[in-house]
Amino acid sequence: MAFALSTRLDTDAAAALRQSLRKLVDDAHPLTVDGSEVEQIGQACLQVLVAARRTATEQGLAFAIERPSPALVEAATLAALDILEAA
Repeated sequence: MAFALSTRLDTDAAAALRQSLRKLVDDAHPLTVDGSEVEQIGQACLQVLVAARRTATEQGLAFAIERPSPALVEAATLAALDILEAA
C-alpha cells in the first residue's frame, strides 16, 4: 500500500510529513509514496522526501515515488533532486 502525499505540501506540512514517513521507516516498511495528487510542494517537503529516501536506503528498505504529479516532477527537477528515481 502506498503512502499518499497531500495536495499541498508547504512548509507547514513538513513536520507532519516527516513524522509519517519516519514512522513507516521505524516500522521497517518499504516506502512507496503516491505523488499523484501533489499540486504544490515546497523546499521543506522536498527535503523531507530526500531524508526519507536516504534513511530508508540506509536501513535496507525500498523507496519509490509512484505516479509523481507534474508539480512534483517540476519541483524536484528545479531543485536538481533525484528523489523520483527508485532506491
